Amino acid sequence: MRKLGWLLIFLALALGGCAGTEKFALSDLRQEAVAINDAGYAYYRQARWKLAHEKFSQALRLNRLIDHRPGIAANLNNLGAIAQEQGDLDQARRYFEEALAIHRELGDPAGLSESLNNLGTVFQAQGKTKEAGDCYRQALAYAQQTPPGPLLSLSLTHLGDLAREGRDYQQAIQLYRQALELDQGRKDLQGQAVRWARLGRTYTALGDYHQASTLLQDSLNEMRRLENTQGIVDALDGLTRLALAQGNRDEARSYGDRLLKIYLARNQAKEAGELEALLAGGEHRPGPLKP
Repeated sequence: MRKLGWLLIFLALALGGCAGTEKFALSDLRQEAVAINDAGYAYYRQARWKLAHEKFSQALRLNRLIDHRPGIAANLNNLGAIAQEQGDLDQARRYFEEALAIHRELGDPAGLSESLNNLGTVFQAQGKTKEAGDCYRQALAYAQQTPPGPLLSLSLTHLGDLAREGRDYQQAIQLYRQALELDQGRKDLQGQAVRWARLGRTYTALGDYHQASTLLQDSLNEMRRLENTQGIVDALDGLTRLALAQGNRDEARSYGDRLLKIYLARNQAKEAGELEALLAGGEHRPGPLKP
């Protein structure tokens, strides 16, 4: 039976079946990689990091088998995002830099913008403000070469984050509102909710608590509707810090307890510990800057 099987394969190749079979296999592997990557993204949105990592890794292996360069870069960016969420900034940087090199090879403005934005967030988390700013400005320039879309909003938002971190709040507001206008033009509700949360944090820092509360509540409501876990985390974190800034410890504890339960459900012990310390100390500090 084994000899017959090999004989049939040999006959199929001899009769010219090789080209057709290879074409089908390439197409099939590429489609399978896309489906697996999409499954990974669904897990990522649910903060199920281990499952997301498994799917992105599977998709990467398939794309490497057929040397599908755009797919490899996309999978690397996704794996970098997982590493960053889990606090492994060095590994995240390696993934993002490999993806960036592929996008440079391909000359893909959208891919370059995405990878540079990702790399910038790693530098920013490491306190390398200059390097982060260089990445975000390059990302913005590439995004401007593409049709209007979320990449342009993302680059403006990251530059706004740097301005807010440097306490240039008016510049931050200007950049966030530019991004928000783009979101509104595309009817991108998730993008709008991201920008509302950023603006809410900025108005908290400026002491405009009414404006901050409205924006953060709007962001929370929209992110809950979309079931966007990371968006919910950012909004609850902003509301917790707003309550602390107002001296309302009961409200801060209410929002903080809800956020704490999410951190524990996501197995984020470090973030949970930092939140407990913040609530116990009762002091307001600027919130984390995440993409």
